[in-house]
Amino acid sequence: MTEDKKKQPSILYLGIFLGIIGAISAGLLAEVALMTKKPIEQAQLKKTNAALKAVLPAFDNEPAKEKQTIKAADGTEVTFYIAKSAGKIVGVAGEGYSMKGFAGKVTVMAGMDVSGKIRTVIVTEQHETPGLGTVITDRKSEKTIYDLFGDKKKKQGLPPNPILDKFDGHTAVKNGKPWAVKKDGGEFDFVTGATITSRAVTAAVYKVALTYTENRDKIAPIPEEKK
Repeated sequence: MTEDKKKQPSILYLGIFLGIIGAISAGLLAEVALMTKKPIEQAQLKKTNAALKAVLPAFDNEPAKEKQTIKAADGTEVTFYIAKSAGKIVGVAGEGYSMKGFAGKVTVMAGMDVSGKIRTVIVTEQHETPGLGTVITDRKSEKTIYDLFGDKKKKQGLPPNPILDKFDGHTAVKNGKPWAVKKDGGEFDFVTGATITSRAVTAAVYKVALTYTENRDKIAPIPEEKK
């Protein structure tokens, strides 16, 4: 028997062995993925619900279960959550993103009234530079001298952020001029040294607001008055 013929069974057995190992590995990976899927989904739902409570008025339904995904003008998707109280729509939250942050994706959630007027904005995902980009994206409570002496006043709502709070009260207009930071001729504030992040946040909030304005009848239709 030649040397090549002796090697053929060995190669065959090795192939079978590797195939079995591969199948076992694939099965284990699938099992791990299945085991971790539910905890990941629960963690994401918890994060979403916390964000919704932060940007919406009091509601008694489950907005995360009454969501709609709408395609924006740039082809990306914006997710809208409907908040209700006693069956009546009391607010809408829209979550969208811009890929033009300094470190890539910046995701915002904007709470609006039914007309589309923004009431609160928060950033739900970002990877911006700490101390620069995060000045725009984060809302942090700052302790004052009054806190040291136990004279702390209870603050309603979220900690302030001068950049994010500038969006309050604004409504996107169909065929209107896109929102921009002051450095680009717009009306919204920006942080020197973090202009890219400022632009990304402004673009993301505008996308959410405009997508709602253009699809309001589909997202939160107002019932016709009974005659």
